[in-house]
Amino acid sequence: MVPTEYCDRELDIFITERIMEKRAPIFYTANMSDAWQVVEKMMRKHFCELKLDAFIGGISGDLWVASFYSPMKCKRYEGKGRTAPLAICRAARETFLGFFGD
Repeated sequence: MVPTEYCDRELDIFITERIMEKRAPIFYTANMSDAWQVVEKMMRKHFCELKLDAFIGGISGDLWVASFYSPMKCKRYEGKGRTAPLAICRAARETFLGFFGD
């Protein structure tokens, strides 16, 4: 089980319903293989490119930075987190909101 500070249930629900268009929430923010499904959907549906960076000894505690770049919008959407899945999901939410608003 992943510690709760490394996952975000509200974000999991947002990702499940709005991005993945499913009903039953999945732990996208806590599991890399599930988060990678989000990456694949963003790439297929929104033609985004993923950039994922890790920072050793990050002062803020956010060791991962993920960003989706949209060539169609000429814009990069970023998310940070203590884990790669959390950073990916935060970046996916920002990208989705950048495309469709709230």
